[in-house]
Amino acid sequence: MFAVSQIIARNLHRRPGGGSVLWINPEKDDGWRALESSCLSVKLFTQDFTRYTYLQQTGAEVEFAAFPSLDEDKFDWIIVNLPRQKALLAMMLECTSALLANDGVLWLAGENQAGIKSADRLLKLHYGQVRKVDNARHCGLYEASTPLGQNTFNPMTYRQQWELTCADSSIVVLSYPGVFANGRLDEGTALLLDVLSGIKLEGDVLDFACGAGVIGACIATHNTNARVTLLDSSALALRASTETLTANHINGQVIASDGLSEVNQSYDAVVSNPPIHAGVKTDNHLGMRLLESIQKHIRPGGMLILVANIHLPYEKWLSERFKKVTNLAANENFKVIMAIN
Repeated sequence: MFAVSQIIARNLHRRPGGGSVLWINPEKDDGWRALESSCLSVKLFTQDFTRYTYLQQTGAEVEFAAFPSLDEDKFDWIIVNLPRQKALLAMMLECTSALLANDGVLWLAGENQAGIKSADRLLKLHYGQVRKVDNARHCGLYEASTPLGQNTFNPMTYRQQWELTCADSSIVVLSYPGVFANGRLDEGTALLLDVLSGIKLEGDVLDFACGAGVIGACIATHNTNARVTLLDSSALALRASTETLTANHINGQVIASDGLSEVNQSYDAVVSNPPIHAGVKTDNHLGMRLLESIQKHIRPGGMLILVANIHLPYEKWLSERFKKVTNLAANENFKVIMAIN
């Protein structure tokens, strides 16, 4: 088991009668099984499609969505794995205060390097009683009770809306905490969009790791003959992308996938700002692993256009798979590369 699951497991004796349990964003392991013997019901919720498919395979009752279903009975015990972003934690803590029974208990567990040591400050904004339960395996565990909220949660309170100029047009972008570059245009995507403004795209186009849907929406706005598909493993990103497409009156498909696991067709072009974070850790080769089989999903003569950190060896990796690889643009931090199949 992952360390966070281990610190939860070693403290289960503190909750011998767990009642109904909701575990939010558990790790990709079977730590949830330890709850079954002492709890009336165990439900898992995840915003990550990779974890969702794994947990389904273990036999868990698990929901994949941007937010837990709010129309169910309240839970006696909610466990939350600490997210990397503080804004996402604040949003999810408000959500839990609407899901927890009046006499219920919340556990928040996470790694020290993810910020668990300072998480009690946010907990105290949402719960009247907060105490530290354990500290082990470079992780911490907090317990909270007495929700301070109004027993309601409105995700729209946390949604950010902003406008972005793509070439000579303006699009509306909608996003949530936890979505990459929430509320702003990051430097890498800005360079990629500048390059894309001079490239004509037609046919089926995949926006891989779409985030809030910025790239896909810009492509559809300036390429009327392009049919866009937006893909991500994050339920929050998929919700944001769907809302971005709707706000700009764009017809497009939005799909959840662990890398390319759910992709069953080929495309004329794939465009991406691939991720470099795996949980709280930076993994400079994560994007290459996720795109490992991308070549077989690009039609002959089709292209892959991506932006990457300037120091990453994408050119060598792509040259082993594609007929032609070209650097289209670069600045001090990022480069845009095109590979022709």
